[in-house]
Amino acid sequence: MNEDRINLFLFDFDGTLVNTTPLILRAFHATWERVFGFVYDDSQYIKTFGMLLPKAMLLLTEQAITEERIARPDGSPGFLADFLSAKSEELTLVYRAFNQQWHDEMIEPFDGVEETLGELRSRGFSLGVVSSKMRAGVRRGLDAYQMAGMFDVIVAGDDCENHKPHPEPLLRAIGAMNASRNEAIYIGDSTHDIIAGRAARMRTAAATWGPFPRIELENLRPDYLLDNPKDLLTIFTL
Repeated sequence: MNEDRINLFLFDFDGTLVNTTPLILRAFHATWERVFGFVYDDSQYIKTFGMLLPKAMLLLTEQAITEERIARPDGSPGFLADFLSAKSEELTLVYRAFNQQWHDEMIEPFDGVEETLGELRSRGFSLGVVSSKMRAGVRRGLDAYQMAGMFDVIVAGDDCENHKPHPEPLLRAIGAMNASRNEAIYIGDSTHDIIAGRAARMRTAAATWGPFPRIELENLRPDYLLDNPKDLLTIFTL
Protein backbone atom coordinates (compact mmCIF):
# COMPACT_ATOMS: atom_id res chain seq x y z
CA MET A 1 0.00 0.00 0.00
CA ASN A 2 1.21 3.46 -0.86
CA GLU A 3 1.76 5.24 2.45
CA ASP A 4 0.04 8.49 1.50
CA ARG A 5 -0.70 11.06 4.16
CA ILE A 6 -3.82 10.28 6.19
CA ASN A 7 -6.54 12.91 5.67
CA LEU A 8 -9.71 11.01 6.59
CA PHE A 9 -10.30 9.35 9.96
CA LEU A 10 -13.24 6.92 9.97
CA PHE A 11 -14.48 5.65 13.34
CA ASP A 12 -16.69 2.79 14.42
CA PHE A 13 -19.33 3.94 16.91
CA ASP A 14 -20.17 1.34 19.59
CA GLY A 15 -17.14 0.48 21.71
CA THR A 16 -14.93 2.98 19.90
CA LEU A 17 -16.40 6.46 20.31
CA VAL A 18 -19.00 5.72 22.96
CA ASN A 19 -18.99 3.09 25.68
CA THR A 20 -22.20 1.24 24.91
CA THR A 21 -20.97 -2.19 26.04
CA PRO A 22 -22.86 -2.28 29.37
CA LEU A 23 -26.06 -1.23 27.58
CA ILE A 24 -25.62 -3.75 24.75
CA LEU A 25 -24.91 -6.65 27.10
CA ARG A 26 -27.83 -5.75 29.36
CA ALA A 27 -30.15 -5.62 26.33
CA PHE A 28 -28.81 -8.94 24.98
CA HIS A 29 -29.29 -10.68 28.33
CA ALA A 30 -32.81 -9.33 28.79
CA THR A 31 -33.76 -10.26 25.22
CA TRP A 32 -32.52 -13.82 25.36
CA GLU A 33 -34.03 -14.36 28.79
CA ARG A 34 -37.41 -13.16 27.53
CA VAL A 35 -37.44 -15.02 24.20
CA PHE A 36 -35.62 -18.27 25.03
CA GLY A 37 -35.36 -18.37 28.83
CA PHE A 38 -31.56 -18.55 28.96
CA VAL A 39 -28.57 -16.28 28.40
CA TYR A 40 -25.13 -16.75 26.91
CA ASP A 41 -21.91 -15.67 28.57
CA ASP A 42 -20.92 -12.12 27.73
CA SER A 43 -18.11 -13.39 25.50
CA GLN A 44 -20.59 -14.99 23.09
CA TYR A 45 -22.48 -11.75 22.60
CA ILE A 46 -19.26 -9.75 22.27
CA LYS A 47 -18.15 -11.93 19.36
CA THR A 48 -21.06 -10.53 17.36
CA PHE A 49 -20.27 -6.87 18.07
CA GLY A 50 -19.77 -5.00 14.81
CA MET A 51 -22.20 -7.21 12.90
CA LEU A 52 -25.61 -6.06 11.76
CA LEU A 53 -27.96 -6.94 14.63
CA PRO A 54 -30.33 -9.33 12.75
CA LYS A 55 -27.32 -11.32 11.51
CA ALA A 56 -25.95 -11.53 15.05
CA MET A 57 -29.29 -12.79 16.33
CA LEU A 58 -29.51 -15.38 13.55
CA LEU A 59 -26.01 -16.71 14.26
CA LEU A 60 -26.67 -16.90 17.99
CA THR A 61 -29.94 -18.76 17.36
CA GLU A 62 -28.14 -21.24 15.09
CA GLN A 63 -25.58 -21.72 17.86
CA ALA A 64 -28.34 -22.37 20.40
CA ILE A 65 -29.80 -25.09 18.17
CA THR A 66 -26.38 -26.66 17.60
CA GLU A 67 -25.70 -26.67 21.35
CA GLU A 68 -29.20 -28.10 21.96
CA ARG A 69 -30.15 -25.17 24.17
CA ILE A 70 -33.32 -24.88 22.12
CA ALA A 71 -35.06 -27.62 20.14
CA ARG A 72 -34.41 -27.93 16.43
CA PRO A 73 -37.74 -27.30 14.70
CA ASP A 74 -39.21 -30.27 12.88
CA GLY A 75 -39.73 -30.07 9.16
CA SER A 76 -37.82 -29.43 5.98
CA PRO A 77 -34.65 -27.33 5.67
CA GLY A 78 -36.88 -24.53 4.42
CA PHE A 79 -38.87 -24.71 7.65
CA LEU A 80 -35.65 -24.29 9.64
CA ALA A 81 -34.70 -21.27 7.57
CA ASP A 82 -38.11 -19.72 8.22
CA PHE A 83 -37.77 -20.42 11.95
CA LEU A 84 -34.34 -18.76 12.08
CA SER A 85 -35.58 -15.76 10.14
CA ALA A 86 -38.62 -15.31 12.38
CA LYS A 87 -36.62 -15.67 15.59
CA SER A 88 -33.95 -13.28 14.33
CA GLU A 89 -36.65 -10.69 13.64
CA GLU A 90 -38.30 -11.25 17.03
CA LEU A 91 -35.02 -11.04 18.93
CA THR A 92 -34.04 -7.88 17.06
CA LEU A 93 -37.33 -6.13 17.88
CA VAL A 94 -37.17 -7.09 21.56
CA TYR A 95 -33.52 -6.07 21.79
CA ARG A 96 -34.15 -2.67 20.24
CA ALA A 97 -36.99 -1.99 22.67
CA PHE A 98 -34.74 -2.75 25.65
CA ASN A 99 -31.86 -0.78 24.13
CA GLN A 100 -33.99 2.31 23.59
CA GLN A 101 -35.45 2.05 27.09
CA TRP A 102 -32.04 2.14 28.80
CA HIS A 103 -30.01 4.03 26.18
CA ASP A 104 -29.60 7.52 27.59
CA GLU A 105 -28.88 6.44 31.15
CA MET A 106 -26.21 3.86 30.26
CA ILE A 107 -23.95 5.27 27.54
CA GLU A 108 -21.00 7.66 27.81
CA PRO A 109 -18.08 8.70 25.60
CA PHE A 110 -14.74 7.08 26.35
CA ASP A 111 -12.22 9.31 28.09
CA GLY A 112 -10.28 11.33 25.57
CA VAL A 113 -12.68 10.85 22.64
CA GLU A 114 -14.20 14.32 22.54
CA GLU A 115 -10.84 16.05 22.99
CA THR A 116 -9.26 13.90 20.29
CA LEU A 117 -12.02 14.57 17.78
CA GLY A 118 -11.85 18.28 18.45
CA GLU A 119 -8.09 18.37 18.03
CA LEU A 120 -8.18 16.33 14.81
CA ARG A 121 -10.71 18.75 13.35
CA SER A 122 -8.64 21.75 14.43
CA ARG A 123 -5.67 20.22 12.57
CA GLY A 124 -7.70 20.07 9.37
CA PHE A 125 -8.47 16.35 9.18
CA SER A 126 -11.84 15.04 7.92
CA LEU A 127 -13.80 12.73 10.22
CA GLY A 128 -16.47 10.12 9.67
CA VAL A 129 -18.46 7.39 11.41
CA VAL A 130 -18.97 3.94 9.86
CA SER A 131 -21.21 1.73 11.98
CA SER A 132 -23.43 -1.33 11.65
CA LYS A 133 -25.89 0.43 13.96
CA MET A 134 -28.98 1.96 12.36
CA ARG A 135 -28.63 5.65 11.52
CA ALA A 136 -31.22 6.74 14.09
CA GLY A 137 -29.24 4.98 16.82
CA VAL A 138 -25.95 6.49 15.74
CA ARG A 139 -27.46 9.98 15.64
CA ARG A 140 -29.09 9.51 19.03
CA GLY A 141 -25.77 8.57 20.60
CA LEU A 142 -23.85 11.38 18.90
CA ASP A 143 -26.50 13.98 19.69
CA ALA A 144 -26.47 13.01 23.37
CA TYR A 145 -22.94 14.42 23.57
CA GLN A 146 -23.13 17.09 20.85
CA MET A 147 -20.70 15.15 18.66
CA ALA A 148 -22.71 14.86 15.44
CA GLY A 149 -21.37 18.15 14.09
CA MET A 150 -17.81 16.89 14.29
CA PHE A 151 -18.31 14.40 11.45
CA ASP A 152 -18.29 15.05 7.72
CA VAL A 153 -19.85 11.71 6.79
CA ILE A 154 -21.90 9.04 8.57
CA VAL A 155 -22.49 5.60 7.06
CA ALA A 156 -24.87 3.44 9.09
CA GLY A 157 -26.29 -0.05 8.85
CA ASP A 158 -29.37 1.02 6.91
CA ASP A 159 -27.24 2.74 4.27
CA CYS A 160 -25.68 -0.44 2.88
CA GLU A 161 -26.63 -3.73 1.30
CA ASN A 162 -23.52 -5.44 2.69
CA HIS A 163 -22.19 -4.95 6.20
CA LYS A 164 -18.94 -5.32 8.10
CA PRO A 165 -16.74 -7.28 7.76
CA HIS A 166 -17.62 -6.57 4.09
CA PRO A 167 -15.83 -3.41 2.92
CA GLU A 168 -18.92 -1.75 1.38
CA PRO A 169 -19.65 0.64 4.31
CA LEU A 170 -16.06 1.92 4.33
CA LEU A 171 -15.97 2.29 0.57
CA ARG A 172 -19.21 4.27 0.70
CA ALA A 173 -17.68 6.62 3.25
CA ILE A 174 -14.54 7.34 1.25
CA GLY A 175 -16.62 7.70 -1.90
CA ALA A 176 -18.86 10.26 -0.22
CA MET A 177 -15.74 12.22 0.76
CA ASN A 178 -14.08 11.87 -2.67
CA ALA A 179 -11.12 10.37 -0.84
CA SER A 180 -8.76 7.54 -1.78
CA ARG A 181 -8.19 4.37 0.20
CA ASN A 182 -4.59 5.39 0.80
CA GLU A 183 -5.51 8.57 2.63
CA ALA A 184 -8.10 6.96 4.94
CA ILE A 185 -7.83 5.00 8.17
CA TYR A 186 -10.51 3.05 10.03
CA ILE A 187 -10.47 2.99 13.82
CA GLY A 188 -12.54 0.28 15.50
CA ASP A 189 -12.69 -1.93 18.56
CA SER A 190 -13.86 -5.20 16.99
CA THR A 191 -12.23 -7.88 14.88
CA HIS A 192 -14.94 -7.22 12.28
CA ASP A 193 -13.75 -3.60 12.03
CA ILE A 194 -10.16 -4.59 11.33
CA ILE A 195 -11.18 -7.22 8.78
CA ALA A 196 -13.43 -4.70 7.02
CA GLY A 197 -10.65 -2.12 6.90
CA ARG A 198 -8.23 -4.61 5.42
CA ALA A 199 -10.83 -5.71 2.87
CA ALA A 200 -11.23 -2.05 1.88
CA ARG A 201 -7.43 -1.87 1.53
CA MET A 202 -7.10 1.07 3.90
CA ARG A 203 -5.05 1.43 7.05
CA THR A 204 -6.56 0.21 10.31
CA ALA A 205 -6.18 1.06 13.99
CA ALA A 206 -7.49 -1.18 16.76
CA ALA A 207 -9.12 0.59 19.71
CA THR A 208 -8.10 -1.60 22.62
CA TRP A 209 -10.35 0.23 25.11
CA GLY A 210 -13.39 -1.61 23.71
CA PRO A 211 -14.74 -5.02 24.81
CA PHE A 212 -12.72 -7.25 22.44
CA PRO A 213 -9.72 -9.06 23.94
CA ARG A 214 -6.50 -7.29 22.96
CA ILE A 215 -4.90 -10.51 21.75
CA GLU A 216 -7.70 -11.05 19.19
CA LEU A 217 -7.05 -7.60 17.78
CA GLU A 218 -3.27 -8.07 17.80
CA ASN A 219 -3.62 -11.35 15.90
CA LEU A 220 -5.20 -9.47 12.99
CA ARG A 221 -2.12 -7.24 12.78
CA PRO A 222 -3.76 -3.84 12.40
CA ASP A 223 -1.46 -1.02 11.33
CA TYR A 224 -1.78 0.58 14.76
CA LEU A 225 -2.78 -0.55 18.25
CA LEU A 226 -4.26 2.31 20.27
CA ASP A 227 -4.36 2.26 24.07
CA ASN A 228 -6.11 5.63 24.27
CA PRO A 229 -7.96 7.80 21.73
CA LYS A 230 -5.34 10.51 22.19
CA ASP A 231 -2.72 8.15 20.72
CA LEU A 232 -4.02 9.30 17.32
CA LEU A 233 -2.74 12.81 18.03
CA THR A 234 0.83 11.61 18.49
CA ILE A 235 0.79 9.17 15.57
CA PHE A 236 -0.70 11.58 13.04
CA THR A 237 0.49 15.16 12.91
CA LEU A 238 0.40 17.90 10.30
